[in-house]
Amino acid sequence: MSIINNTAMNKELKNDKPEPKKGSRQQIKNEEPATDMNLEKLTFPISLRFLPRLTAAIVTSLILLIAMPPQSAAQDRGEFDASIRMGGRYVHGSGIELRIFPENRQLLTTAFRHGIILERRLATERDFSEIARLAPYNDSEWEKAISGEQDAVRADNLDLAFEFLKNTRTPRGGSLSFEDGIGELREQKGDEDFEFAVFILTSVRDAAVAEALGLGYTDATVVQGSDYVYRARLAAAPALYTAVPEPFEITANADPSLYENPVYVYEGDGFLNFVWEETDQVSGYYIERKSPGETTFTRLNDAPLFNLTGQGYDGERRGSYSDEELQNYRVYTYRFRGYTMFGELVTFAEIEAMPRDRTPPEAPYLEKPVHAKPGEVHLRWHMNEVPAPDLMGFAVARAAETEGNFSVLHNELLPAGARTFTDTTFTAGQPNYYLVQAVDTAWNVSSSFPVAVTLIDTIPPARPAFLSGTVDSAGIVTLVVELNEERDLMGYRLYKANDPEHEFSVIREAFIDIDSLNHEVQTVFADTITLNSLTPEVYYKVRALDFNHNQSDFSEMMVIARPDTIPPVTPVFKRVLTRADAVELHFALSESRDVAVQKIYRKLSMNDPWVPLDTLQSGQTNYTDTTVTTGTAYYYSLQAADYSGNRSEFAHPVVARPYDSGVRPPVENLLLQFDENERVVSITWEYSLQGDEVFFVVYRQDDRGRFIQHRRTSERRFSESIRNGDDRAYAIKAFTTDGGQSVLSEALSAGE
Repeated sequence: MSIINNTAMNKELKNDKPEPKKGSRQQIKNEEPATDMNLEKLTFPISLRFLPRLTAAIVTSLILLIAMPPQSAAQDRGEFDASIRMGGRYVHGSGIELRIFPENRQLLTTAFRHGIILERRLATERDFSEIARLAPYNDSEWEKAISGEQDAVRADNLDLAFEFLKNTRTPRGGSLSFEDGIGELREQKGDEDFEFAVFILTSVRDAAVAEALGLGYTDATVVQGSDYVYRARLAAAPALYTAVPEPFEITANADPSLYENPVYVYEGDGFLNFVWEETDQVSGYYIERKSPGETTFTRLNDAPLFNLTGQGYDGERRGSYSDEELQNYRVYTYRFRGYTMFGELVTFAEIEAMPRDRTPPEAPYLEKPVHAKPGEVHLRWHMNEVPAPDLMGFAVARAAETEGNFSVLHNELLPAGARTFTDTTFTAGQPNYYLVQAVDTAWNVSSSFPVAVTLIDTIPPARPAFLSGTVDSAGIVTLVVELNEERDLMGYRLYKANDPEHEFSVIREAFIDIDSLNHEVQTVFADTITLNSLTPEVYYKVRALDFNHNQSDFSEMMVIARPDTIPPVTPVFKRVLTRADAVELHFALSESRDVAVQKIYRKLSMNDPWVPLDTLQSGQTNYTDTTVTTGTAYYYSLQAADYSGNRSEFAHPVVARPYDSGVRPPVENLLLQFDENERVVSITWEYSLQGDEVFFVVYRQDDRGRFIQHRRTSERRFSESIRNGDDRAYAIKAFTTDGGQSVLSEALSAGE
């Protein structure tokens, strides 16, 4: 744990050694692969006739290493599918230089015998067009190429490739014995795979060899800046495998950053570790070093570094190198080089790095701090009698938790000879943890273990308070205490009594450990009380305690009523009065002391559930229901509920049916008009009831002065012709089909 960088430590602290670079990883400056770059050709001075045998795993890894990965997303391949992959680059003034990579020996042999069809399309197009047919040189062309080559290395590579080509034309096999046949086949397969791997490594890295084998081609017809897609197809199908041409996309532009690759360094104690992400552009790495005072680089590895991976590996590939036995604080310069697929050795990175002291001093041993005075905490620590010579000083830090955010308590490092420190800024009322860190001249840090101080404290916490207290029907009491604000709060003690005048007993203690990582104080408490008791209430108090066991005063009492399981007395009806448009109910409500509410219920059938009609007031003795319909039977009941939710039985129900008096309202606005010329009487009126069940009877006065029924109508008007001198009076009465009728209206005559 290093905390000295997070403090107000004096920035002028001196260090006699060179200032280390920021961070432990450094991205290096890359050298651009320009055309005038110092290039070296990769050669293979080896005869195919004397190749050593390799295991199948190593051969497979080597083949995967040199083959270009597909640019498109991987697809499911059949067991006998084999790909033909391509790689290339754009060379200004020449065009796009291409290399073709058959996946296995059989595809390569088929290409040698029948040739390869090279196709191209623009990236924006869909259809490929043939641009060339490639085939190996014939024997005379091989002899001419080898004899005419002035470069001895290239001549050797041409000769090696020609020898391999001739070997592919020579049938292999022979007699097979049951005892040795399988081993002979495996031996032959291993030889062929290794020959194929070395051949590919040789041919593709030399343009002249690749062209002679029909595996290289330079497309000089491209337009700079355009995007192209190439693929290579076999001119004939191989015997066993299905050849799958994989598209290769490239832009016809020189890419100065093609071989750039960041390298990272860890500057260790006497050593340097380098790591880089491997790319498909460069492989076979050499590391070169230039020590301080030297003017030339020295190669550190005799053989190129290859990262061999198993078949099917799809993870990240990283190269690494470690240079050891170096002198600390001396700046070394490194150059990283590798081969391209075209056989060129390029420098892709150069970096300066400096090993440095990373060995921390011994860790101090911190004694338990002492609260010696009211405002002082004294600290003392120990080191070896003879400390490390590069010990620069100490830093003392404090936090409220063992793994909290420690803060340094002074602005400058304490001297290397310091072994004590006095803290006057500690926080009373909360835990205080201390640690001491030893720092050397390279700013390596080692820490003591955190140690807490026990503060002298006589001040109790504040008086606590209950936030709430509840009890359920099973007698489970839940009490919530408001959390105190003291930083040194250790927890609470819960007390209980059945009488407020009795002594309260401790029933719960909830304390936290000062060294615990969990500093959450419990504030919710549970208790169980009996339901059948002579005391109707239970009483609780709580006290708060700090880590020095100082106790607060008692809180106010929390009174909890025991759960009530006895329902109230059931109310009863005393009398029911029924009218045409209302039902009047008289009753005696429940007289239980803990009644909270009493309601009246109503329903239309004894089989229906009770529906609340209204809530009754305390002391109410009657209720009138005016929401009734004449002729409908209604059932009524009462129920009381107490504060604990207990409900009485429903009162014995009573039934009432509002009766029909048969009296209907009279007609209104009666008007009689008489036309003397036509001798026609017309009567109109209005009526409040509507519907087909309403009709009217017109009464007419007879010779004796009595009103008798004259006409019946459902309309609200009547007219008829009368003779001269016939001036008898008329009246109207309303009727309903259920037998109701109104009183007879006033009488009107034509002579009036």
